[in-house]
Amino acid sequence: MPIERGISVYVGLGNDLESIREYIYKAHLQGYSRLFSSLHIQESDRQKLQQEFTEMVRYAGKLGFRVTADISPNSFEMLGIEMGNIDRLCRMGIDTLRLDFGFNPCEIAQFIKGSALNVELNASTVDGVALDLLLDAGVDPLRLRACHNYYPRPETGLSYRLFAERSKVFRNHGIPVSAFIASHHCPRGPLYDGVPTLEEHRHISPIIAAKHFFASKLVDVVLFGDPLVAPEELAGVAALADDCIELGVTKQSGISSQESKILFAKHTNRNDPGSRVIRSQEARGLCLETIVKKLTMPRRCGAITIDNVDYQRYMGELQVICYELPPDDRTNVVAQIVAEELFLLEYIQPGDSFCFKEM
Repeated sequence: MPIERGISVYVGLGNDLESIREYIYKAHLQGYSRLFSSLHIQESDRQKLQQEFTEMVRYAGKLGFRVTADISPNSFEMLGIEMGNIDRLCRMGIDTLRLDFGFNPCEIAQFIKGSALNVELNASTVDGVALDLLLDAGVDPLRLRACHNYYPRPETGLSYRLFAERSKVFRNHGIPVSAFIASHHCPRGPLYDGVPTLEEHRHISPIIAAKHFFASKLVDVVLFGDPLVAPEELAGVAALADDCIELGVTKQSGISSQESKILFAKHTNRNDPGSRVIRSQEARGLCLETIVKKLTMPRRCGAITIDNVDYQRYMGELQVICYELPPDDRTNVVAQIVAEELFLLEYIQPGDSFCFKEM
């Protein structure tokens, strides 16, 4: 299934509704289909929260967005409605309720049985034991989703290890998982330091953060946690390939059209790759012309090589170098993976698809 892209929008924090509508429409045009918002941000203007939220949700719904609202017991007080009044929440146009904190398994089961809304669990805090309690209470897993937290305060985001551990709990039950990336254009207040799920994503490009989540194979939805992100950020994440791990590269000058054709094709790592390289199983079949021998160059980590005519029947083979190797005059270095994305190489397992995009 394709990985969905989503945005976050928050009302009552100073952004006018017209700007919010314009942003939602731009995201819609880019193919975004999920919208996240929160109904328990302490800094929200409570006088405007309910009306603006309802108007925003209705507009997003007309464009085909599925809307998730993050709630806690405080949400009912902020909205001025009776605790647990699910019908009132349903009338606001919400598709899914994300239960952030303050709800026990019994209350969660009641939410699910008492409404047509789907329920999103906190993937960052719910472990296997808690999920089993819910399922044992008769909750239909098809009504469940999972969404990780975002972390406004620096140094508090999840480690990748814990993210993977908690995500696998839900993935093993077929429950979809969502996670957040940060924008560097319009970070959310009051701290303005981004709201990512992983701490290591806080200050890197949101496009690289999204690539990391895609490569992990542990998420079904990637959401911008910050509001009103830059058009280039929206477009960059929207354009990412769903069906392969995309790596940014700088191309060597002077490579042939045949080498360029092989380089920018879609590749599959062989099921028996070498111990030090990723090997394309398609590349040699794409070679229809002689690959002329070029100037011998070092094969650093992240170098992309294509075997030249001196490698005889291996001519045209494309490899990605994972550990530094000595120069070899039988192979041409045609490109280099950008330094910021070298860490993604470890996610390309045997049988995985990968591709390159010139930076």
